[in-house]
Amino acid sequence: MVKEHSQVVKEHFELKYYNYDTLIRKLIPKYEEMHELVINSIPFEKDKKITILDLGVGTGQTALHILKKYPNATIDGIDISPKMIEQGKLRLEKYKEKIKFYESDIYHYEFTKQYDAIIAVLCIHHLNPSQKQDFFKKIHSILKPDGIFIIADIIKFDSQDETKQKEDEWKHFLVENLSEKEAQYWFDNYLEEDLPDSVPDQIKWLRQAGFTQSQCIWQHINYAIIKAKNESH
Repeated sequence: MVKEHSQVVKEHFELKYYNYDTLIRKLIPKYEEMHELVINSIPFEKDKKITILDLGVGTGQTALHILKKYPNATIDGIDISPKMIEQGKLRLEKYKEKIKFYESDIYHYEFTKQYDAIIAVLCIHHLNPSQKQDFFKKIHSILKPDGIFIIADIIKFDSQDETKQKEDEWKHFLVENLSEKEAQYWFDNYLEEDLPDSVPDQIKWLRQAGFTQSQCIWQHINYAIIKAKNESH
């Protein structure tokens, strides 16, 4: 029986979740800069009561920064890995009244409420192109008027040559931060498991889903941040 892609991803995280917060900085170029820009792109006053959906909440790092900045925010965090959620609950013990964790893959989760902001850091690349298009429509339907959807993730490019060039740059970054063997492990893992799409394709799918404002606000090597707004009329 062939495993679902989401199950493969879950098993991967179950094996490699340890020291995740240290590891992620060795895997993602300019991780801190990317992360800070995601938080700063949430366009609300700091004292506003807002509801946020954190897709792929992981160890809770994004959620922690959000709750520090927005003390009146509440967060629903979804992640496929129970071990990652366990780490997230420990990190966010101080904020346990403000965040709820749900164990699920993001694609099959049945959403029951609407949100002011939806954040997806390093998780959309687990969906294939068809799933991304379906998922963006679902996300649009659960965003409040003037809500915002922010994606920070690995990408590919419209040409195979540019994709290869950027992958080579990223692999060089991995080798500089890890051993050759571990760098090769993570690069091979990317080739086998990850399903990145280009920024133009994702912006096109976001617009098709109903987002009237969609733009790339940051890009470095093969990582990007895309911001989409659900305009009220």
